[in-house]
Amino acid sequence: MPLTRFNGKTPILAAVVAFVRNTNRGLEVYLNRRPAHFRYYPDAYVFPGGQYDPLDNDLKATACREVEEEIGAAIDPRRLVLLRETQTSPLAGPVYHMWTFVYPVAGDFRTCINADEIADEVWTTPEEALSQLKLPYQIVVALRAIAKFSTTEDLMRTLSKRNR
Repeated sequence: MPLTRFNGKTPILAAVVAFVRNTNRGLEVYLNRRPAHFRYYPDAYVFPGGQYDPLDNDLKATACREVEEEIGAAIDPRRLVLLRETQTSPLAGPVYHMWTFVYPVAGDFRTCINADEIADEVWTTPEEALSQLKLPYQIVVALRAIAKFSTTEDLMRTLSKRNR
């Protein structure tokens, strides 16, 4: 996707991670709620992630670094699979060229949230998130894509084939 400039500015590169797991309720996703005092998307539920740093080797490294900073989880960049890339709306604040990765979780997944960046966390089905949570548009689109799958295996298999 080419970078579209807005008001002479190049979008800011960013990466987020949609953690997914299989449960008896079906496929679930991990979301965290931004604090109410945040200027952009206050109280909205989002995937953990953030802005690219020039010290990051690539956007997978950005995703791993941001996940560790926000929720205290060390993840393997080789297991990140691209779901989508998009640019956020200039009407919602700074424009980000955002890469959304999916990361399958099996077994126990422990977090230690950074209270400066996260007010709450939740595992939920994509359908419940779409109907019950305050979500930015780019998260809505990602959740709709994830909701098409009933298991993490189906999701990862499809994404892996598409990204070859």
